[in-house]
Amino acid sequence: MQKLKLEKPHKTETTYSRETAKRALENVVKRIKEANENEKFIYRITKAVLFGSYINSTKEKVGDLDIAIYVELKDKSISEVEQNVARARTSYNYVPFILKFIYGKEEVFKYIKNKKRVLELHDGVKVDEDAKRYNEPISYIYFDKNEVIYEEV
Repeated sequence: MQKLKLEKPHKTETTYSRETAKRALENVVKRIKEANENEKFIYRITKAVLFGSYINSTKEKVGDLDIAIYVELKDKSISEVEQNVARARTSYNYVPFILKFIYGKEEVFKYIKNKKRVLELHDGVKVDEDAKRYNEPISYIYFDKNEVIYEEV
């Protein structure tokens, strides 16, 4: 079984203390709950999985916090594209045409990230789809130790 490559478009050599990472992790769980309660967001987070250097080493410095975020539409009676375009239209920000089709998901991820450089968020649903496309039995998230930090009950 071959491990899928984890692509990080802006990979840096920056490291963070475990304490900084721990504080950011606590904030992520808090913001996930807030996002799920926020009526404006069209997606809700169903699951968040921590993986990577923070959980797989005991070093005092870590590269970043890798977290896979699983989302689904709150209202499944309206098409995903229609909801995303409508949400982008009500945004106070300019949204480029192509991003209007995924705006709702990006909005939730941006809210969870909260401008924290220590966080590296991954779309868990997309990662699992990639694993299936490459005929991998599981995605790279589950090759090493991992921890579910949030799961909707």
